[in-house]
Amino acid sequence: MLMRIKQLIGIAMLILLITGCNVEQIVKTEKDHLLFQQTSILKEQIENEEWDEVSKSITHFEKNYSKRKWKLQLLAAIGDYQDIELHIVSLKEYAKDEDKVESLTSISQIRHLLTIIYNL
Repeated sequence: MLMRIKQLIGIAMLILLITGCNVEQIVKTEKDHLLFQQTSILKEQIENEEWDEVSKSITHFEKNYSKRKWKLQLLAAIGDYQDIELHIVSLKEYAKDEDKVESLTSISQIRHLLTIIYNL
């Protein structure tokens, strides 16, 4: 039994090596893609200055982020996912102030950090 498990692990490692270790394809699920979609939607809403929709979308993103946080904690350094949380807080404030430039900067930072985490 133990030998069989070792063989399966060896085969899995070999497959990862052969496929070029593209961990993103293995790690990123549909729910993870949803986070990226939501950042795109938020960016578009900010560019169009739809501030009521931005506030709703931030809340929706934050809920989905909270559900995926466990995975980010496994994949990333503590600073990376904490930075995302700081940018979410900043984004909320910038959206309240209807600050387009800072809001776009925050959502870009969030997306960048997510990209870094999922491409490790």
